[in-house]
Amino acid sequence: MRILFVSGTSIGGSAHSTRELADRLVEHGHHVAVLFRIEGAPRTRQLHKRAINLVVKLGRSPLARPVDAVAAMLSRRPRRADEAVPYEVWQTSIPENSLRSVLKSFGPDVVVASSIGRVAWRRIRAELAELGIPSVLYLREQSALGHLTISEAPPDLLMANAHTYVERAASLGHAALMVPSVVSVDRYLVKSTRERVLFVNPVDSYGLETALALAAARPDVSFAFVEWWELDDVQRRALEEQLARLPNVVLRPATTDPGAVYADARVLLAPFLLDGRPRVVLEAQANGIPVLASDLPALRETVGTDGHFVGAEAPVAEWAAALGDLIDDPVRYQAAADAARAHAHREEVDPDVIVSRFERALADLVADFRNPARGPKDSSGAATT
Repeated sequence: MRILFVSGTSIGGSAHSTRELADRLVEHGHHVAVLFRIEGAPRTRQLHKRAINLVVKLGRSPLARPVDAVAAMLSRRPRRADEAVPYEVWQTSIPENSLRSVLKSFGPDVVVASSIGRVAWRRIRAELAELGIPSVLYLREQSALGHLTISEAPPDLLMANAHTYVERAASLGHAALMVPSVVSVDRYLVKSTRERVLFVNPVDSYGLETALALAAARPDVSFAFVEWWELDDVQRRALEEQLARLPNVVLRPATTDPGAVYADARVLLAPFLLDGRPRVVLEAQANGIPVLASDLPALRETVGTDGHFVGAEAPVAEWAAALGDLIDDPVRYQAAADAARAHAHREEVDPDVIVSRFERALADLVADFRNPARGPKDSSGAATT
């Protein structure tokens, strides 16, 4: 098959998992390309955003169409990235405007979109339907469920990387196939010295306020805050000012060495405010590093029943108590480490199992488009009547 991924981000866990899935699909003999949205061309993106907002404001007015046409002209030519990978990589600031060019160049049998904005997905879905190319929406974030309601653009095949998302999609009347994100944990295995509580991506939505308060509440415990998304100048100055009052915290830049992130991790702190299935959990657990996380449905599913949880909005005293329960007793800590490692090796997250499930679902979808007489499939791939 010729498979095109369209990703609304080129950074973070979603993009990493897309790349790892693309690598493995190429190994299985498929031709793969990825169109990534990048943060370049800020003026173009701002102009596009204003034009789209004006279109929405104009509604049914005759003026809406020419404004929309102008918006669609921006960033129509994606840039071919020169990367040493076995698949094609394209970059753009506005994926929905660049899609037509990539479709013409690559000629995919199927298009898989993930981490994409609502306006972008609505337009991508419409274009694929017009061209008769099957569409797949891969739910990796809670906000993506809005594509099934607000966007009013359900795909030909819906996938989700968490059982929680499958259940929420079902409640909205849409069947979804559960396909966890690919995480190749072998690249992240280290022998940790277990010296620090690790907090990855020090931004508000990942629970920065809780992490700072917890570090202040346990000055006897060493912490490492590791950047993931690039911080702007204002965010960095604010964070550095706060960390100046916390001598037990070190701030580390993002690294291209996957194992270095976990080299001295004792516990992974995940006080997220957004519910999701972050890959850092599996990476940490594969190293036997226990996870202390917010008690949110998809996150609880990811961490497992033997994990350690605190309410996302709980006071810092509860987080401090939970951290103490986890690390202050060596016997309890070792049991948690063993449980974490065992959970990371369950069949559900085996990359080979995931890739086989993914490519089988896409093959069935493409076959259905080429031969409609085969009949529709349910989320398990079985024919329906």
